[in-house]
Amino acid sequence: MFFFQFEVRPKQTHPKRDQYGGAMVNCWVLRDTQSQAEAVARGWIGDEDWRITGVKEVMLMTRERQAEHPDGMQYFEQAEIDREVFVFHTWPVGAPDDKNVG
Repeated sequence: MFFFQFEVRPKQTHPKRDQYGGAMVNCWVLRDTQSQAEAVARGWIGDEDWRITGVKEVMLMTRERQAEHPDGMQYFEQAEIDREVFVFHTWPVGAPDDKNVG
């Protein structure tokens, strides 16, 4: 299992671009190689009308490593079934950590 964390911004075509300033996306992707997993993650995020602006984390995620971060275990386990899980942590337009403000 591969884990990626991307920082994203809504594309102009995103239906809620006036509400969301951006998001952090946690991705659990079950593929044979990191490049395959990353291609799936990037493609899915793009298809959902988000533009990747940064890569915050990339790692091979094992059950033992995930156990160190128990809040994500449900997503890890779901990705074992569905082969991928994406969790968006959005913030509103104008939020203090929105780099597009100002």
